[in-house]
Amino acid sequence: MSERQIDKLKRKFILTSTACFFTVMLLMGGFIYIISEVSIRNEALQVMAYIVDNDGELPQPVFYDVPSHASQGSTDFGQGMQGEEGYQQEGSVTEMERIEWSLSRFFGQANVIDNSLDFIYSTRYFAVLFDTEGEVEEVKTAHISRVNEDAAVRYASFARKQVQPWLQELIGDEYDALGRFGHYYYEVADRDTGGVIVVFLDRTSEIYSNNRILMAALILIGFGTIVSFLLMGLFSRIIVKKEVDNVGRQKQFITNASHELKTPLAVIRGNTEMQEMLTGETEWTASTLRQVERMDGLIKNLVMIARSQEVEDSDEVTEVEASRVVRETAQTFDGVARSEGKTLDMSGITDGISLRMAESKLRQLTSLLTDNAVKYCDADGRIGVALSRKGRYTLLEISNSYAEGEGVDYERFFERFYRADESHNSADARGGFGIGLSVAEDIVRRQRGTISAAWRDGVITFTCRLR
Repeated sequence: MSERQIDKLKRKFILTSTACFFTVMLLMGGFIYIISEVSIRNEALQVMAYIVDNDGELPQPVFYDVPSHASQGSTDFGQGMQGEEGYQQEGSVTEMERIEWSLSRFFGQANVIDNSLDFIYSTRYFAVLFDTEGEVEEVKTAHISRVNEDAAVRYASFARKQVQPWLQELIGDEYDALGRFGHYYYEVADRDTGGVIVVFLDRTSEIYSNNRILMAALILIGFGTIVSFLLMGLFSRIIVKKEVDNVGRQKQFITNASHELKTPLAVIRGNTEMQEMLTGETEWTASTLRQVERMDGLIKNLVMIARSQEVEDSDEVTEVEASRVVRETAQTFDGVARSEGKTLDMSGITDGISLRMAESKLRQLTSLLTDNAVKYCDADGRIGVALSRKGRYTLLEISNSYAEGEGVDYERFFERFYRADESHNSADARGGFGIGLSVAEDIVRRQRGTISAAWRDGVITFTCRLR
């Protein structure tokens, strides 16, 4: 892994971890907001149903005598569970009942009607009563100051219009019409004495409180995301430091190894050539020189790998005339192809195609793929080089005749040191080291493109999609 790849991986790690943190916190904040909103709505429905049952009024509280044996340390919890005989003793409520009541209260399902003066004074609502003829019979605004009788009637008329005749027929007359208008929840219901009652319940303070919770959560999420991004950036440097050091050591090792191996190879070559001068060429000296050539090629390919993974390319990325570059590069292999009885066809190169890319990298890519095609093309076969434009991509396609290509795993062609034909030995003139295609893939990847190999009707084609 190169330093550039490590930096890219580090950026992905920072962005992914920050995005995960932001998503989780946003989901938690949204969940809290929704739960609070549902609780406000459920409590509003309870209160409105209570007002409807009492025909628009809140009955005065009924005070019960507290039993003399009740402990002074009892909590208000019993108020939510009181019966007709007064408050329950603290000891009469089990722990499970306490938990169930607390959860119900959290989700707005617990009974919030306690018939106390505090409840009556804190409940802001108005109600409009209609008779059986649909005329306003009474307007009750004693529990709210911001709405007068005329406004109350307009609100009530609006609420009644929300229930269309076809909808009322669909849901049935036994169901009430419920809704929300601004900070008001409303309910339209039939009265026991005939006619209709419309109740509007003001939940401004609860809604404002919930909105403040939402704003505070969003601010904390934003601040936490920024802090998380900075901390992830700091920690990522520490995490990848060892990997960066390893990359540096690997490059240094390749450089040192290539330098150290050249000396003994030069000595072996020189001694072998001297032996041939003294005793003539033999089977053994020829085999030794072939192995020296293979080792020398392997060293050069290792150096090429190291150079292909440099952090910054020294070549300048410019708008190049891709058609000219590809044609000139492929043309250099025409002589080699002809000498082996093969045909190089460049008629598929479309003129006038330009590409933003380092010219040296485009030449290297074309050279690697064309050289590979010439090496592995069948005897008296054809090598094709094509360049075209498709949408936002530039397609570079290099193909060659390959009759034995059926059933080969082409996805592995770009693995380093992979060779499809395991029967190749050192005597095979075309048997490389599986390095060229790996380097070609690296060039295409840096160009934010893709490279693939496919075989059809005796022809293998390498396709590069370049941006």
